[in-house]
Amino acid sequence: MIYIHPTTKRRLDILSSELPQSLLLRGEPGVGLLTIAKQLAGDDLALILRPENAKGVFDQQGTIAVEKIRDLYDQTRSKHTKPYIVIIDDANKMSAGAQAAFLKLLEEPATNIHFLLLSHTPERLLPTIRSRVQHLVILPISQAQTDSLLADLSITDKTKRTQLLFIASGLPAEIIRLTRDEDYFSTRAVLMGDGRQLLQANAYEKLLVVNKYQSDRTTAIELIDSMLLIARRSMSTKPSTTIIKQLDLLLDIQANIAAGYNVRLQLARCAL
Repeated sequence: MIYIHPTTKRRLDILSSELPQSLLLRGEPGVGLLTIAKQLAGDDLALILRPENAKGVFDQQGTIAVEKIRDLYDQTRSKHTKPYIVIIDDANKMSAGAQAAFLKLLEEPATNIHFLLLSHTPERLLPTIRSRVQHLVILPISQAQTDSLLADLSITDKTKRTQLLFIASGLPAEIIRLTRDEDYFSTRAVLMGDGRQLLQANAYEKLLVVNKYQSDRTTAIELIDSMLLIARRSMSTKPSTTIIKQLDLLLDIQANIAAGYNVRLQLARCAL
């Protein structure tokens, strides 16, 4: 069973009857973008592009190279008599060259070709791409749906349930992964705890967290992901200009770390 917020489900039902040429699905990490995209594509799914490392292996910290988009351009130029749906997972991980090449695909649409772009940070896509695709926000599932999912997963231990709700309330794909991988669960619990400390503790305690993550770029990015999740939850329950500024700062820090800036100096901005 796929858990989808009722409002999102209604929008998806409408879109599935007449799929746009290009659709951007956006939402929080763990909300299940890829699962939903696969369901939307159904039997017409032709290809999934995902970020890769230098060895050509899927890697969430990798990129989608321009060569992949050039190959996609060639693949979609032939005639298709039925829908040919391409999913681009973590579309914001397309390199600058790949995004420019993809823009050409959008500007020269071919018959029966459909693109489903998935992104947790769509602001990192070119404005010209964002303006040419239809957008759909995939909402976190409701508390009742989260409770139902936990029941389906046979999570009865109160402590475990509380931890799962703290880490991934409303995020069905993340909850499922956490329950299936204890090592991942332990890692995420630490990241969320440290993320909360870096957001809410005093300056000294914040610097302790900075020192802990200063030498590991990948884990530092994961820490910022956790902080973004906490900040977005706060924004949904009690919106404020302070939280908006905090979100903007975190996105800037995350982008800078990914771009190779000094990790310690970037994380230290959270402690100022």
